[in-house]
Amino acid sequence: KQAEKDQQWQEYTDQQTEIKRLQAAARHYRDLARFRKGGKADSGDKFAKGFFANRGLGTVRRAKSVEKRIETLLTDEKVEKPIQGWQMKMELESSSSGSRLVLALTHLDIGYAKNVLITDLNESIRQGERILLVGPNGCGKTTLLRTLAGLLPALGGRVQIGPSIQVGYMAQDQAENLDPHLSVLASFQKVTGMNETNSRNFLHKYLFSGDEPLLPVEQCSFGMRSRLMLACLVAQGCNFLLLDEPLNHLDIPSRSQFESALAEFGGTILAVSHDRYFIQRFATRIWEIDAGELHSVLPELNEE
Repeated sequence: KQAEKDQQWQEYTDQQTEIKRLQAAARHYRDLARFRKGGKADSGDKFAKGFFANRGLGTVRRAKSVEKRIETLLTDEKVEKPIQGWQMKMELESSSSGSRLVLALTHLDIGYAKNVLITDLNESIRQGERILLVGPNGCGKTTLLRTLAGLLPALGGRVQIGPSIQVGYMAQDQAENLDPHLSVLASFQKVTGMNETNSRNFLHKYLFSGDEPLLPVEQCSFGMRSRLMLACLVAQGCNFLLLDEPLNHLDIPSRSQFESALAEFGGTILAVSHDRYFIQRFATRIWEIDAGELHSVLPELNEE
């Protein structure tokens, strides 16, 4: 019986992820069509410029096709949400309101004094997008996230964060954001300012029970550190998440719950991942770094 519940939960999670992906893609197509109708385009969106030139009317047809698929998933093919029981509750709640423009990059150069990794980057991210950052090792993915998070200075150009946007960064090595000598509880309180009772109740939703909140971070598993980092982001109300290889070191139940949380998250996400399956299910747009340049493309959509 538990296996059946697990199966239903996975099917529900998969469908919710697909619905969110299609909804964001439909919004993107509608935006492109409106920009074309108004004779205006975001000068930083290279993809949009080419699209407006030859495929303006096609965007409307594509949007309608995607919206029809969404309607089918919400009615005839709807998978009901199962009762989760003990499973980790990861309700990444974030206001859907806020700036339409989340991030704007203008002539941005990133890297280090003797090793420039990406040059003349002009891109923008809008509310609700889920962008996957891909590319070979050493191409600058983590450096870009750290620059956007304000942890590294840009070599040139401009990074503009939209008004009312709160950035949350989850490093590939969670330990770099956590004091190894503090307990789980103390780490959470240091970030959130919550009292002990509220902190324990909040952490309990992320499967920290018994004496686990008193464990020093250095004694925690990678999965526990990931859960702690996510709890901190949720509690701070971040609506723009920068996630560097977020699935690393997670066990299967935690990974499933993490993906479900991302599917329900109302904010904007820029994430690094090498997991093809995760990219296909999650991305509304892909940023690919190649030879010092970043190319923005839409993923293939399953509209059938």
